[in-house]
Amino acid sequence: MTVTDARDQRGDAMRVNKWGVGVILAAAVVLTGCTAGGSDEPAASTPASGATQETEAPSTDCPELTEGATIDGTELGACIADAMSDTAGYAGKTSVMGVESTARFNPSEKAIESISPAGSLIAIGDDVWVKSPQTDWQPADPSSSDPVIAALSSSAANITSLDPATAAQALTGEFTVTGTGERLGEKVHLLTGTIEQQGTEVEVLFEVTDDYVNLASTSTASIEGQSLEVAMEITEWDVKQDIVAPL
Repeated sequence: MTVTDARDQRGDAMRVNKWGVGVILAAAVVLTGCTAGGSDEPAASTPASGATQETEAPSTDCPELTEGATIDGTELGACIADAMSDTAGYAGKTSVMGVESTARFNPSEKAIESISPAGSLIAIGDDVWVKSPQTDWQPADPSSSDPVIAALSSSAANITSLDPATAAQALTGEFTVTGTGERLGEKVHLLTGTIEQQGTEVEVLFEVTDDYVNLASTSTASIEGQSLEVAMEITEWDVKQDIVAPL
């Protein structure tokens, strides 16, 4: 381990201890319950493996994304969910309150993996395993005497909210196309809007392709006086993710 790696791990641990895994997970559920997050500004990058493959247009009658257009959130969510449902898999990275994590999705096996310094989860169908920074992988147990394991296990019921295709189905409000950018070598349209999630107003920025694939987004909100942001971007699109049971 390098000195830089050690410093990074200490920094992650300090953030986890300061906020608590329960607070971090609660923030993630609230802010990713409507989106899968992204960076504040569109960033050009070289295409990841599989990113240049053509995505199929949504089967629903989705409106053309033109600057200044206003789209109903329910319609937007349906278009995103439909566009992202037919894929071999995808991976992304997320930052919640400064704590970074990675996530992978395998739709055909209903498998999700989320790895974070605050704690990690793997769900395959109805089976869920969790791991705290101090423990090995174990079956989810909401009644565990370990508060981190208990918090991770309780949050497993909402793990599908980390999937942008699933989360999009809960969108409401109105979104406006405010500009364009680039992700994974593809043009994206910037859509901004405000929705209410679990009683909290959340400002959302989506970065969506012509075919309504959500490659990145940012969600910001104020919870108990604390300004929070969840940022996530897709790093691999339409690439199968092999997610295996840890036990």
